[in-house]
Amino acid sequence: MPAEPEHPHIDENAAEAPLAGIRVVEMTMYVQGPTSGLTLASLGADVIKIEQVGQADYMRNFTSLFGVTFDERGQEWLYGSVNRNKRSLVLDVASEAGRPVFERLIGQADAFISNMRADGLARFGADPDTLLEINPRLVYCRGGGFGMRGELAEDMCQDTVGMAHAGFMDAISESDRPTYPPGALSDILTGTNMASGVMAGLIKRARTGRGCVVGTSQTQALLWLTSQAVGVATNVGQRMDRFDVSGAWNPLFTVYETADGWIAIAALQDAHWQGLARAVGIESWLDDPRFATFEDLVANRDEFTPLFAEHMRTDTTDRWWRAIRGSGAWVSPVNRVEDVASNEDILANEYLVTFDDGFIGPPAMFDVDEFRGMRGGTADYGEHTDEILAELGYDDEQILELKIADAVW
Repeated sequence: MPAEPEHPHIDENAAEAPLAGIRVVEMTMYVQGPTSGLTLASLGADVIKIEQVGQADYMRNFTSLFGVTFDERGQEWLYGSVNRNKRSLVLDVASEAGRPVFERLIGQADAFISNMRADGLARFGADPDTLLEINPRLVYCRGGGFGMRGELAEDMCQDTVGMAHAGFMDAISESDRPTYPPGALSDILTGTNMASGVMAGLIKRARTGRGCVVGTSQTQALLWLTSQAVGVATNVGQRMDRFDVSGAWNPLFTVYETADGWIAIAALQDAHWQGLARAVGIESWLDDPRFATFEDLVANRDEFTPLFAEHMRTDTTDRWWRAIRGSGAWVSPVNRVEDVASNEDILANEYLVTFDDGFIGPPAMFDVDEFRGMRGGTADYGEHTDEILAELGYDDEQILELKIADAVW
């Protein structure tokens, strides 16, 4: 059984992180797999990302995404958005000289993560059987596309087609015409679930003393996300109504335009409606038999909706939000994505922070006591190769020999 590794690079601030002392080896590409490593690194794990000799990660060189063209600073942000807080090791894992380095690294790791297909992992000698033979305590995690088993398991898949296959494009659309939200949502969700799988695997290892294989796919992650919509369709034989701003079944469970934006309101009970009516200055409507109770209001929604919409356009979003808070109904402004970084509540909770490199983003996906995520930057290509090799026991002469052999960079 390999010895538990030391991690001398972890700084004093990181020592309190939930996953401090856990070493993760990452062989990933694009967004899904790197998000898994990002999640673990954000919680303090030592994530070592392997990049190919002579071929930096593809995400380092993306020039545009969803209609946005990136300059060098934008490219730096894009790569860092899914790769910050990691160390970069440039290694040819399949070469004669590089293979022993990879095996030594795996022997000292707690987990291995990848979103490569099974045939590619086999070519690199990074399949589950091989790596678990090297390190029986390893938690091996793989992210897939359409599924982990079956006819489509090895088909190429990424965010776009993953959303299509799982029904997500249909589930979130306002019409029968599919829609595709920007931002690699499926990849990010699946990568985050991969990290959850790793943490579950570590708990199992602590109980059994043995490593295990964990993983998920885009389809599995998206079906989990849409479990209520899918559940109604498969178990009840009906379909949830598509969202319609002007024609919601419950006219107090939707969004309304204001004088300067939009506001979201949710009310489900008579007490909610009573409080809401008083908060927005239409308590006289409670004397109208059409709207006297919440049940009356819903039954007469075709008459209520245009009247309420007209009233909500008479004042600003902020004015309505402040009036409705505390009324008993749920309420929030409909924030634009470009405005959330200046939202006082979001900043107070540290849901968005400024990292060491000046970029802004979410530091973690949940709090653990007072720990709210690592704040480090993004490694340059091969920045930590020598450091990691030294930790593995290679001296300066051996490192030079590896470089001459093009096994590392």
